[in-house]
Amino acid sequence: MVAKLPRKSLAAWNPAYRIVAARYPAVDIWAGVPSELWARLDLIEAMTNPRLQAPLEPGRPSLIQWPFSNPRPGRFSTEALGAFYAALHERTAIAETVHYQAIRCREDRLEPHAFDMRVLTAELSGRFHDVRGRRALAFPGIMAPESHAASRALAEGLAHLGSQGVLFDSVRDPAHGPCVAAFTPEVVENCRHCRYLTYQWTGSAVEVLYEKKPYL
Repeated sequence: MVAKLPRKSLAAWNPAYRIVAARYPAVDIWAGVPSELWARLDLIEAMTNPRLQAPLEPGRPSLIQWPFSNPRPGRFSTEALGAFYAALHERTAIAETVHYQAIRCREDRLEPHAFDMRVLTAELSGRFHDVRGRRALAFPGIMAPESHAASRALAEGLAHLGSQGVLFDSVRDPAHGPCVAAFTPEVVENCRHCRYLTYQWTGSAVEVLYEKKPYL
């Protein structure tokens, strides 16, 4: 239980930016496949794509539901508490993903390589508990650069009380752009693919190389 609650603020972002790993090819490798084979390809994908296998709410796009049906630990999320993370500015979303992708590459001891990320945009509207700016000082440790213990404890308490999510300042963006961790898919609409970015793991850091576009 949360001893004290952050005040709520209305956020209506259109667009909000979310960047996720591109787990499937950015290039249309199926170009030229006869139309009668598409049903079989769809069946194979349904059997092997975990995003399609996860239990989803009928009528709500999987891009929105994915972080809730497959929660991953973050600043305001845990293995049991999913959150739809997004930023008001694309540069902020990039800065956040560069940081966490570098952690993943170091932990997995990966060799230098390039990989693709998907830029998603969405419409996001709700009343969120607001810990931006000096309001974060009332909750010690929640914006610690390398520890998520305090922020996760706060998130779990707020979610238990039915919170729609948390507004917070990015730790990774030098301009501290605003971010949100939404605890319910109901505050997110019209989530769609925008473009692909290619990141490069150098062996010590992640760099953004370029936007990937189809060759015409």
